[in-house]
Amino acid sequence: MPGRFPTQVAFLTKLSIGKGALKLPSNVDSILLTFKKLNSYGHMGARKFWRLYLPKIQFHNPKLPISVVRTDATTEAEHKGAPCTLTIGFTDRSPAVLNIKNKHSESILKDIISATRATQVKDTAPPLGKPDMRIKLNP
Repeated sequence: MPGRFPTQVAFLTKLSIGKGALKLPSNVDSILLTFKKLNSYGHMGARKFWRLYLPKIQFHNPKLPISVVRTDATTEAEHKGAPCTLTIGFTDRSPAVLNIKNKHSESILKDIISATRATQVKDTAPPLGKPDMRIKLNP
């Protein structure tokens, strides 16, 4: 059974590199993701984007406020009319509102890159090996 260290390294590696690890420009002020709690009527891509790519964006842009609003719908009319948008706020211009209904999570990521001119973080090799447990931090 692996210890805690390899698990943490794997988690941080997955979070810090790969598709979705973006460095946003300084003029991006905020991100607001709005979608429905249920996946029906085109909200699955937004939920997958929220789970797969939004943590990576937050990791590389720690000061950027990112909000997620998950709405509830009870009737079929509410389900069909529920908003599925991604709003990107800018300091120097009006916010960009992207309609992400019926879009795949990778397509949403491409839309963010084109709207903000974000740069992909360069992949680095993950740390290899195990820690030396003989080192005493507090002797």
